[in-house]
Amino acid sequence: MQTYLSLPFVAVLAHCPQASPRNSLRALLGLALLLGLVALLLRADPAAAEPGGVSAERGFISLSTSNGRKFRAFVAGPQDATVGAMLVHDYFGISDSTTLSVARLGTLGYRVIAVDLYGGKSATSDEEATRLMKALDQDAADEVLQAGLDYLKNRVRTIATVGFSMGGLQALIANLNDPVAVAGTVIVYGGSYQNLSPARVGLLQSPVLAIAGAEDDWAASSALEFLELARARYLDFSLYLHPRAGHAYAQPLFHGGANYSAEATRLTWLLIDDFLAHRLAGL
Repeated sequence: MQTYLSLPFVAVLAHCPQASPRNSLRALLGLALLLGLVALLLRADPAAAEPGGVSAERGFISLSTSNGRKFRAFVAGPQDATVGAMLVHDYFGISDSTTLSVARLGTLGYRVIAVDLYGGKSATSDEEATRLMKALDQDAADEVLQAGLDYLKNRVRTIATVGFSMGGLQALIANLNDPVAVAGTVIVYGGSYQNLSPARVGLLQSPVLAIAGAEDDWAASSALEFLELARARYLDFSLYLHPRAGHAYAQPLFHGGANYSAEATRLTWLLIDDFLAHRLAGL
C-alpha cells in the first residue's frame, strides 16, 4: 500500500499491487513535498484546468437497449476520437452540470456519452432527486449502461467510465459488467461500492480512481473500505480526498449550492484529466 499526503490541496491514498508498506512510509515525506509542488504549479496555471481547443459536436441523441427500449443520451467530442468516456449522472439525472461535464471532456478530444438512467426525467431539488433515485431499477439501468458502452465500443479504442455521486457506483457496475471493454473508472464522491461482493469486484481488470471530499462521510468511508478490499485483491485503486469539501461539491443543485466548492471542482477536473491522459490515452 502507498499513502501520499499533499496539503492544503488534496490528500491522496493509493494502493499499488507492487508496493510494500515499508517502502510507502519511507517515501511519504518526499512524495508529499513533490505532490505539493505539483499542486502549486497547477494552481498557478489556469490553462491547466480549462478545456482544450478541439472542436466537439454535442447534443442529445436517442439510443436503444438490447431489448429495444429507447433512452436518451447526451454526447460530445470528435467522432474520430480514439479514447471515449461514458459519464453517469448523479441523483438529479442529466442536469446542466452533466451536460457541461460531457462538453468539457469533449473539448479535450474524447468522445463522451452521458447515459440517462431516469428515462428522460430529471430533478432540480433534493426531494425530487431522492424520489427518482429510489425508483431506479438496477436491471433496467444495467441495460442502459451496456448500451452506452456499446455506443463507444463501435467508435473508440479505449473506454473509461466516470460517475458522480449515485453515478459512481453505476460507473463501476458498468465496468464490472463489461470489464474487457472498460480500461478505467473514475468515481467522484460516490459511495456504496464497497458493498459489492468480493467475487464481483474480483472481475475488475482496470484502474479505479476515487475522488471525494474529506467531510463527505458517505463517499470517504466507502472509498476507505474499498481500499482495504483493493489491498486484499491487489487491485489498482487510488483515492484522493479534498480537505474541507463535503458531498456533491461540484453540483450547484445539491442543497441549493450550499456544498459547492469551485476549488474542489477545479482540482477534481485536474485529477480526471490526468487519469484519462496518462492511464488511458496510451493504451
